[in-house]
This record gives sequence, C-alpha cells and structure tokens, in this order.
Amino acid sequence: MGAGRGRRTGMVLILIIIIILIAVLGIGYVLLRGGTAGTGETPGEVAQEGPTPTPIPSTVDVIVAARDLPRGARLSMQDVTTVRWPVDVARPPGALESRGEVGTAGLEQVEGRIARVDILNGQPVLDHMITPGDEPSEIGETGSDAALLIPADRVAVAFPLSRVSGVAYALRAGDHVDIMVSFRLVDVDEDFQTILPNQVGATVALEAVEATAQEIDFLGREEDGPFGLTVMVVPSELYQRPRQVTQLLIDNVTVLRVGTFPLSDLDKPIVVQAAETPAPAEGEAPAEGEPAAEGGTAPTPVPQVVVVPDIVTLVMSRQDALVLKYALETGGDIDFALRSVLDNEVDDVQTDSVTLQYIIDFYNVATPPRLPIAAEPRIDLLAEQSGIFTSAEPLMNVPEATPATGEGS
Repeated sequence: MGAGRGRRTGMVLILIIIIILIAVLGIGYVLLRGGTAGTGETPGEVAQEGPTPTPIPSTVDVIVAARDLPRGARLSMQDVTTVRWPVDVARPPGALESRGEVGTAGLEQVEGRIARVDILNGQPVLDHMITPGDEPSEIGETGSDAALLIPADRVAVAFPLSRVSGVAYALRAGDHVDIMVSFRLVDVDEDFQTILPNQVGATVALEAVEATAQEIDFLGREEDGPFGLTVMVVPSELYQRPRQVTQLLIDNVTVLRVGTFPLSDLDKPIVVQAAETPAPAEGEAPAEGEPAAEGGTAPTPVPQVVVVPDIVTLVMSRQDALVLKYALETGGDIDFALRSVLDNEVDDVQTDSVTLQYIIDFYNVATPPRLPIAAEPRIDLLAEQSGIFTSAEPLMNVPEATPATGEGS
C-alpha cells in the first residue's frame, strides 16, 4: 500500500512539472508573437506603413529680389527673399546663396549695398549687380556699367560714325558688323619716303664749272622723238595718282553702343534714389517742379530732339583694335557692313582684295578703245553738272531749286 501511494505521488509531481513547462513555453511564444500576431508576418519582418515616399530633390536657397529694385537703390534684407533652387540646375554666375546655417551668409549679404543695375522682382541677385559694400573701398571695385557688357579677352573701342559708314544709322547695340577698308597707295622714294617722282637739282663744284649739260639729270625720261630727235618726257601732273585697294579687314565685330554714353554718373558716386514723395492732400497745391494734379492745366509737351549719333563703340579683340586704329590714323576709308542675325557665329570670313585690275579681270570689263570720234560735251564735265558725282551730304543741306517762272507769274 505504501509503495503504491509513493508511485502515484511521483507521477503527480511529474505531471505538474510537465504542465508548468508547457505553460512557460506557451507564455514565451505568445510574448514573441505579440508584435506580429494576426498579421501573418515572421518575427524578423518589419511592418510597412503606407507607400514608399518620393525623395525630395536637394536644393539650395538663392537670393532673389522681393520687388523691382531700381538702379541706385540701397538694399536691405526686406528688399530680397529666397527661392529653392535645385542643386543639379546651373545657377547664374555670381548668384548669392543663403545657406541658413549658423556662421554662413544669409540675406544680410545685401544689407547696405547699392544696386548698379535695375533688378526685376523675382530676379536672382548676382554679386556684380550690387556694389561690394556700403561704401566701395577701391575705385577699381566699381567701374562702369559698360565694362560689365564686354566679354573676356575683348576690348571696346570708339569709332567715328557717319550716315554712309553707319549703314544709314541702322546700327544698334548688339548688332554684328564687318569692317571694310579702302587704302590708296602711291610709290615713294625708299630713302626719302616721299612721293615719286623726285624733284631734280644739279650741284656743280667750283672746279667743275665747265661740266657739260650731259652730266646734269633732268626730271622725266628721254624718249626717241620724230625726225631722229631725242625728247624729254615729263609728267603731266605734279603728283602720281594713288592706286586703291579695298578689303574686308575685320569680321564679326559686336556693336556695344551707338552714340555717346551718358555722363550722369561721371565723377560722382551712384545716387541713391530718394523715397517717393506722397501725393498732396486735397486742396493742397503741388510742390514746385511737380506736375499738376488731374483736372488741372496739362503741361506743354516738350518736343523730342533726336541727336544724330556721330560715334559708335565696338567690341573686338585687342589685335583687331590695333588694326582698326592703324587704318583710321593712316587715312583709310572705313565702312561697316551690317550682318544678318543668322551669321553672328560665323568667323574668319575670307575675301579677295579688290583693285581695278581685279574688277577688270573678274567681271570681264572691256577697256574702251580710242576712236576718231567722241561725245560732246565731255563726259566728266557732264557728270559734274548733272550731280552724279556729289558728296554724301544730307538732303537737308542741299539748297532747294528755284522754280521756273512761267508766263503771267
């Protein structure tokens, strides 16, 4: 009996231990499955919450004008703002950036600086558009606005302009032109550098007073004449006629400005524009120099005076500038040929020099034969009288013809 009771007690203890182990394993399993229960996911999986978000492109804050900023306006941080600019999109050279980080430049970069050009609302503020600081420290830091328009490795030179050379005043800033030059060449004495023929004189030493006439040089040359005589031929004109050659000397030159640059900013700093004057109150007379209010007497319109330009500024290489200076100062006849806008990128145009011989050969010009008859009156005098050979003066300077007087007038 006692032995049977002891065996039953041992079995009960074993069953209790097994039940406890099963319970512990069940609780552990439940704890491990707690985050994924009911989802069908394994413990190593991470739950996905919604679709994968699209990555935002990396950008940088670029400073732009918050309103229209006229030239000469002193800027403050309230005059500008920022726009987000993708870093993979090229920014204008000199664009000011606002990093927004501690120790980096922000909108205060423009504080106290002066606009050198008109800046439109929303336009990026470039570093060269505004002065270096509140007061430029060196004159070289300011310069002229024209210098900002000249490309690198180019210079601007001024040149006289007329109605004929300037393509009837059709030239405008940004046009491209070719420069044609005519030179008139003459023969000169290589030693004296004077126009030939030379004037001839004779020097006679005292001991050679008896020198014969054959030892004296004369102006001209000897030729065989009639009846076996030798004659001296001398020029019919005092100076030789120059020989002209015309060539397209410089091609693809850019026009920077037609006419004179304004001198309003010469020898004085950029003027900061004053604040707008408020409109006068009702019944109050406008200040002196201000236009009359609506309903008042309209001001007398001032006629516009058009100043005909007599100078043009060209942009070219330094070597071409030297060539143009030489042609101008040596008396070359210089004219401009306006290019088509479709040819602005065409460089190194090759042309042939034009001379009288070139025209005769290329265009097959016949030399008029000498005939026993001629036109009367002389052709050259008839051309002068008819006005064919006249100077290129404006028509306004030509005197009006006197009307013919008829009978009964």
